Amino acid sequence: MSQWFTTSDFSLPTLYTFGNAGGYLVRADGRHNADLSLHKFFSIREGQKLDVRAEFFNATNSVSMGNPNATFTSASFGQVTSATPAREIQITLRYVF
Repeated sequence: MSQWFTTSDFSLPTLYTFGNAGGYLVRADGRHNADLSLHKFFSIREGQKLDVRAEFFNATNSVSMGNPNATFTSASFGQVTSATPAREIQITLRYVF
């Protein structure tokens, strides 16, 4: 589906008048996100540790679409043109002494 809503139902109001569409008329689908972090300290010697951390952003790799374009004069009016990024993983090692 290329349009999030029926764009032919909208038109520009007469100059210097208000339209009849209410505020917050266009809403996107719900968004959900699950981030995960794992953290572990390893003792190497007295006073020395290795800190390992793994972080997963959007761990379930779910797609959450962005808001539809609500600018009437735009060529992409009514279209969703963005989404949340795919899963990102960040691993960190830190030597503490």
